[in-house]
Amino acid sequence: MNRRNLLILIILFVLALAGISFRGGPVPYIFFFLVLLVPAVCMLYILFVIASVRIYQRSDGRDMVCSRPSDFYITLTNETPISFSAVRIIFYSSFSQVTDIDDGAVYELAPHSSLTRRTRLMCRYRGEYLVGIKELVISDFLGLFSVRYRIKEPLSVIVAPANIKPERLRHGGEHPDADRDSISRRTHPDIPVREYAEGDDAHLIHWKASAASGRLMVRELTGSEKSGIAVIMEAGRHSEKSEEYLPAENRVVETVLALSFYYMQNGVPIDVICRKNTPLRIPVRSPGDHMRLYETMRGYSFGDEDDTLRLFEELSHDLFGSCSIIMPVLIRYGAAEHDGICRINADRVPVRVYLADDAYTADEDIEVVALGTSGRTEDVL
Repeated sequence: MNRRNLLILIILFVLALAGISFRGGPVPYIFFFLVLLVPAVCMLYILFVIASVRIYQRSDGRDMVCSRPSDFYITLTNETPISFSAVRIIFYSSFSQVTDIDDGAVYELAPHSSLTRRTRLMCRYRGEYLVGIKELVISDFLGLFSVRYRIKEPLSVIVAPANIKPERLRHGGEHPDADRDSISRRTHPDIPVREYAEGDDAHLIHWKASAASGRLMVRELTGSEKSGIAVIMEAGRHSEKSEEYLPAENRVVETVLALSFYYMQNGVPIDVICRKNTPLRIPVRSPGDHMRLYETMRGYSFGDEDDTLRLFEELSHDLFGSCSIIMPVLIRYGAAEHDGICRINADRVPVRVYLADDAYTADEDIEVVALGTSGRTEDVL
């Protein structure tokens, strides 16, 4: 709104009203009605522009990849003999970003003309949502009024997850053999411990027992070789608001893909367990397996809020008999999730929970890595 023009209009209205009150006659009345007519004409003009402006926008295909810029085209068209004096574009900005175009730029469209802009569009999260032009701000030719108009046919895109390929992990992945062998060197430790003897592996030191006895104690070992890693993926959606569930679900999917690629590249067998109506186990041993996992993640749908707990109930502890470590990737971690993990972990192998949240209750028995939802996955993982 142009405050100066509005102030002038108010002053003219006061003068016209004073002329009617103190002088009368046809001229003051004509002037008065003309002053009243100006706002009405301006609003009719704005309504005409809203009804007449044509908006075209498209990306390079409806399928996009998270965090990868794509070409994006915008066209505004004026097919009328009247000029459009001030049209401003407002973009969806919560989940995507349009570059090279100022969100506050004001455009003027001459009669029978069009304005085309080629720019870049980058989507932040995996999923399906609206991008591009959200609404137009239309102003009249005097700048007295502005009306925000939400377009009727916004652009919807399906965004695939970014295929994260980390060279190292900040949490537990500096030495892949350490996770592969775990603290038990690929065997299952029984509860009994004994005093440390020269030549014993330092990985087998039982620190709680050592602290209690005042002497270094190590675990007794029995069992068969354990070399696999099991990743249990979050199955439920924990919010109805897209601004809450999209970042969290995106973090879960990217974390699963990153862990899969990292351990596969380092020769560590890894199995991803997710839920698609029933539990689904996806072994990853080769680049081809990883790409099949990626295709599954492209179309993966998170279910009801309690589906993760259902997944824990549906899993048998026999599935984890050959695992050296279990890695749940969750959105929430509380008492129910803790109990579910403990139920399937009959062999009592180490557990590391990756959490797409910053808030959780500390757990003495289970390692929890809070990734949150801000920042790049490769930076926080």
